[in-house]
Amino acid sequence: AAPTLLSEEDLCCPVCHDVFRDPVVLSCSHSFCKDCLQSWWTEKPTQECPVCKKRSLYEPPCNLVLKNLCESFLLERDQRTSETLCSLHSEKLKLFCLDHQQPVCVVCRDSEKHSNHRFRPIDEAARQHKKKLQETLESLKEKLKVFEQVKIKFAQTYTCMNVYMQACRSVKLDLCC
Repeated sequence: AAPTLLSEEDLCCPVCHDVFRDPVVLSCSHSFCKDCLQSWWTEKPTQECPVCKKRSLYEPPCNLVLKNLCESFLLERDQRTSETLCSLHSEKLKLFCLDHQQPVCVVCRDSEKHSNHRFRPIDEAARQHKKKLQETLESLKEKLKVFEQVKIKFAQTYTCMNVYMQACRSVKLDLCC
């Protein structure tokens, strides 16, 4: 994703000080959350802008551009915060401890628990683990293929043995009678 040029502050409603929800725009060009503006107006005798106090004579339209910007910003922010953080230090997990086989943050790296340990950048360690998993998977696929062939041979042998046993029983009956 491209870096965001707008800060969260740029996308905040002047009434609730949170990122706009369903923003509307007044004739003075100020924008507000629809609910914030409605609440503000219910407390006032006239419909005026909470920022510049200019009167508004109509129901304000949705500020679609601002709404789209806010939705994109919130989506990007949620993706950033969903990055895994260290449970001890709330720092981003950027390293992988080769000795403990676990992701760590830079604070963990410098801690007593990980002194004299070997580290790799987490993306490099992830690539190495993925490569090992793919190699193991290929090996397992080959073993599965051999197993399937043995299973087919076993089924064929079982069928042949049943036919042979039926033939033996038939011969035995013929000899006895």
